[in-house]
Amino acid sequence: MRILNAIHSQSIGGVEQVFRDYTQALTMRGHEVALLISKNGNENYSATKIFKLKNFAQIFDFLKLLLIVISYRPKVIICHSRRLMKWMRLLKFFLPQKIFNYHTIAVNHGITFDTSLHCDFIISINRQIKDLVDKHFDQKKSFVVNNAIDISQKYQQKKFNNICPTIGIYGRIEPRKGFDVMLLAGKILQEKNQDFRFKIGGFEVSENYNLTTLKNLALQQQIIDKCNFVGVVKDKLDFFLDVDILCVPSREEPFGLVIIEGFLYSTLVIASDTDGAKLLINDQQNGLLFKNESSQDLVDKILSIINNPQNYNQICQQAYKVLQDRYSLESLSQNLQNILAKINND
Repeated sequence: MRILNAIHSQSIGGVEQVFRDYTQALTMRGHEVALLISKNGNENYSATKIFKLKNFAQIFDFLKLLLIVISYRPKVIICHSRRLMKWMRLLKFFLPQKIFNYHTIAVNHGITFDTSLHCDFIISINRQIKDLVDKHFDQKKSFVVNNAIDISQKYQQKKFNNICPTIGIYGRIEPRKGFDVMLLAGKILQEKNQDFRFKIGGFEVSENYNLTTLKNLALQQQIIDKCNFVGVVKDKLDFFLDVDILCVPSREEPFGLVIIEGFLYSTLVIASDTDGAKLLINDQQNGLLFKNESSQDLVDKILSIINNPQNYNQICQQAYKVLQDRYSLESLSQNLQNILAKINND
């Protein structure tokens, strides 16, 4: 099947990684997958065909989209960004589906789903989002497909440093990711005379909340000497080499791709009890959950594993098994194939 996998204004992050994973998962099934991306500097992709929008003026980008669909004639257009989902309504007007014979699929990466209703089918990354969508959309055309990851690493037992653990965090530098929750936890750990190191990675999306903001917060908590700010994490394997605990203190997280990356690199994950984290982590079994926004509860969970180091590798091993069983690219590929079969028969 000829598929146009589309994203707009792509950047480093979870949505962009899922976009890449869909490309790989669909290609695994023998589909011809072309990419539609923005010409914005983040263009390191591999595909037989790559179409680029200039990301300058919406009207010109939309006109180019029309030309791409006319020339490439995809059977399915998969939209990973809200702007593209909105354009699908106009696309159907200018290029009637009965003539051009295509279907549109929206991938909901978060709880804001209104623009996805412009597409013919909707994929949500968890059950909670699907339940919200189904109140406004045909349930037979609404699906749940969990995110996945390429299992490129074998499980490798780590030697847990419970004397001075390195606690890692990375992601979009913004308030909802909870960097401040972790930094306050660092202050509490220091007051309890527990030694530790923070390894902090991330990429900036705002001038008002950035790496400098995090450094100032670390100064305020008087733990700047315990923080290693590593910037954008491009090499995940290198990042995880000396990380004992991955902290995911997000205030909201519909899935939490970073959590299964922790599973992949045999690292214990402690996450706030968001919908995404509760989907992935069975508390005390394959990771630890703490009360959302509670730095004190985060500290309690960190100390619980420090004081019981014998549980560390057992939890990490179980997390890796969960990853293999539920969140592999093969699983994603099969789920997408099942949906395409239903669409083809629609």
